[in-house]
Amino acid sequence: MRRLVVVGGWGVRVEMLEELYRYWPGPVELVSLGDHLIERCESVAQVADELLSRYTKPSVWVGWSLGAQIVMEAASRGTGAVSAAITLAGFPKFIADERWLNGMSVEEFSVFSRGVSREAGRYWMHFLLLMINGSASTLSERQRLKTWLGKGSPVSKGNLVKSLGWLEQTDQRLLWSQVDIPVLHITGACDQVVATWAGALETRPSSVEVSVPGMAHWPGGVFAEDCYVVIEKFLQSLEGVNT
Repeated sequence: MRRLVVVGGWGVRVEMLEELYRYWPGPVELVSLGDHLIERCESVAQVADELLSRYTKPSVWVGWSLGAQIVMEAASRGTGAVSAAITLAGFPKFIADERWLNGMSVEEFSVFSRGVSREAGRYWMHFLLLMINGSASTLSERQRLKTWLGKGSPVSKGNLVKSLGWLEQTDQRLLWSQVDIPVLHITGACDQVVATWAGALETRPSSVEVSVPGMAHWPGGVFAEDCYVVIEKFLQSLEGVNT
């Protein structure tokens, strides 16, 4: 029976992915990047260390957005705790530069970062709406987001700023190209937060990249079923692998 560890993204509740893990045939551990965890850690690497100390049994680890970087950091340690990794709307590097065109521009990130420092609630809401911007089903996605928008940010302003810094600083391109356990990268073809990087990075044969048509940055909502089908196919391909 496979154990699942699910790591959420920046400023969002991991429960926003419930449609992806609701029917998982085994134990499920949920990790939101909330105040308690962010306060204990100073980097993506430290969050990975913290989670590896909690979840030591071989498991499939799934990470969304910033959570994808944490999962890939954990997978690179070779402890045996991560038997397979799945990234959802993930990225090896969030900020674009002259050699990496598949991230958010420095200018756009700077504007957003300053906005979070001034008006955290407003810019948190802006980010949630940006997650569905460009989606082939924007109206349906917006309706599904209402509940989460109404709950407000689950993270304090200070820790939103702190973890935003992790997005700015972390560059895992080499790590992602070298992880040799089975990895599935699911990106949205219409992602407006970070452009899909599928095909832009050379990875090991054990890594699979799938771009979901019509999907933006949120892999739940309207596109949860599409993602789940891709995940099931990936897991079925791991016959004989101890996951």
